[in-house]
Amino acid sequence: MQEFRTQAVQIIDKYLTQPEEKRQPIMFVLDSLGMLSTTKEMEDTASGKETRDMTRSQIVKSTFRVLTLKLGKANIPMIMTNHTYDVIGSMFPQKEMGGGSGLKYAASSIVYLSKRKEKEGSEIIGNIIHCKNYKSRITKENSMIDVKLTYTKGLDKHYGLLELAEEAGIFKKVSTRYELPTGVKLYGKQILNEPEKHFTKEVLDKIDDHAKNKFTYGTE
Repeated sequence: MQEFRTQAVQIIDKYLTQPEEKRQPIMFVLDSLGMLSTTKEMEDTASGKETRDMTRSQIVKSTFRVLTLKLGKANIPMIMTNHTYDVIGSMFPQKEMGGGSGLKYAASSIVYLSKRKEKEGSEIIGNIIHCKNYKSRITKENSMIDVKLTYTKGLDKHYGLLELAEEAGIFKKVSTRYELPTGVKLYGKQILNEPEKHFTKEVLDKIDDHAKNKFTYGTE
C-alpha cells in the first residue's frame, strides 16, 4: 500500500512538472485495493506473526487523502476495484466495501457490481451484471442498470436500449411488438438481432436525452 502511494505520488509530481500544453492524457487504474498489502502486514508475515493489521484502514485513508488532492490538481482520473462483503447484524441485507470509511469519502463515484448467469436454452453464454450507483456526484444515487457481457461478443452496447426507447416513447409497444418511428412494427428479438439498423443516430440521441433526464441531478 505504501509503495503504491509513493509511486503514484512520484508519477503525478513528475507529470505536473511538464508544461500544461504538452501533457498527454493519462489515467490510473488500480486492480484491486483489497490485494494491496501494507508494510506491517508483509513484515508480520515474514516473521511468522498472525496478528491482524489494525493500521490498514488508517493507511488507506491517508493514501487517498493525499492522492485525491494531487489527482484533482493534475486532472487525472483514477478507476479502482475493491471487494465487498455482507454486513452482519444489520436489519436489512446490505453490502459494504472493504478498506474503511476513508475511501468512501474520497471517491466521486462508487458502483456496486453483482451478476447472474445469462443462458441460451441450457447453455451459459455470459453474465448480466447489475450496476448499483451507491454514490455519485454526477448522477442520481441508488440508480440501477444492467449490462450484458457474453463470452463470445464481450460487452453488448445495445443491451437495455430497447427498454429505454420504450420508456421515452421513441418505440411504442403495440401488443407483443414495438412500433418504430418509421411506423414499422417488429418484435423485440427482431430489433435486437439487427441493432445497428434500428438504433440509428437519431434514435440514440433521443435515448441519450432521456437517460440524462432520468439519471442526472437537477433536470426538472
